[in-house]
Amino acid sequence: MIYPIGSILLLEKYKLPTEEKDKFFIVIEQEIGIYNLLSMTTSKFYFSSNLIKHGVINQGSGASMYCFEKDRIIGENGFSFKKHTFVNHNSNIHEFSLEKLSQNKIEIKDKLLMNELQDLIYSFYQYRGIPKNMKVKLENILNRIC
Repeated sequence: MIYPIGSILLLEKYKLPTEEKDKFFIVIEQEIGIYNLLSMTTSKFYFSSNLIKHGVINQGSGASMYCFEKDRIIGENGFSFKKHTFVNHNSNIHEFSLEKLSQNKIEIKDKLLMNELQDLIYSFYQYRGIPKNMKVKLENILNRIC
């Protein structure tokens, strides 16, 4: 199966180091047989709830993340998360081969609205801790979708 850029995927019983759980991913790049996915880090927020807003949240302590506010429509077909959902800018871009992805039960939930996809990828591009090789890749993705 081919998952287009912007696809919101739910991988059921995804194997984490300590457990298996359903986990959301967003496709940010698809090359021949390889997918770069952003993993939704958590729906728990460990800072003041006053900081929660849709989009980029930068915390002075060094935490930088993108927030999808609960019930905000982010998908072309009306998808929204039931809880505030966060993706940490640090170490949450994962490369999967099609073979590795195929080992999971995957449900395509929706496709991100284009402006949401652009904002999300740009937030990673702007993050100062992103490795240089990934920054170049993100710039190429942005050039293709903007």
